[in-house]
Amino acid sequence: MLNEDLQSSADASTQAIETRYQWSEVPTIGDVPGIYAWYYMPEITQFDIGKLIESVHCHISKGDRAAGHKQIETFLEQFIFSYFSEEPYETIMRGPLKPTYEGQLHHRPSVSAALIERLLDDPERLRTVKAVLETSAPDFASPIYIGMSEKLGRRLKHHRKLIEKYRAKRPEATFTPVSEPKTDQRDQSFARQIAEREINPQRLFVMIRLINAGTNHYVDLENILNRIHYPLLGRN
Repeated sequence: MLNEDLQSSADASTQAIETRYQWSEVPTIGDVPGIYAWYYMPEITQFDIGKLIESVHCHISKGDRAAGHKQIETFLEQFIFSYFSEEPYETIMRGPLKPTYEGQLHHRPSVSAALIERLLDDPERLRTVKAVLETSAPDFASPIYIGMSEKLGRRLKHHRKLIEKYRAKRPEATFTPVSEPKTDQRDQSFARQIAEREINPQRLFVMIRLINAGTNHYVDLENILNRIHYPLLGRN
């Protein structure tokens, strides 16, 4: 009976309410305990799609598939993949009685040639890509940042303020991460990367999950979720 009571208590403490907030709604979030995840939805306008499709058809009609191929590749990089490129990794390589090497490893994303060929053969497929991408988060997207707080409203408003600050500055200098950054340093890094990647904050939204626990159980969840999902702009 005692075990059942303890289990019921644990279940009650982890009962949660998931809520989605758009960028403009962040100031309405209350100071409640829990975890949160930021998501980004790439922005592709009908004008951009229409212009690309028309241009690709023009290249095809002239028999210049190479130009059409390059244009689609550039479009995908500019409007989608550039926002999700990985930050460089600081690496050290050493071995017994061997020289030591250190430096940065940069992410070199590649676009599938087969994907480009399909879009080249039927550029209208891009309209489906646009429609699905706009509704892919959070069901088919990874969070770009996961965090936790005893007072979610205060923490998320701080995120919003920092993002607006760095977007206004648009600094050229890059943020230098430390091995174990503190909470505010992580928040500063997140905001700065949003600005550097020129991510439109109006395309950001946040999912929060209230953790009605008597103690700070949300700390455990935030730790685990970051190690499962490796958010792009998070603490990984």
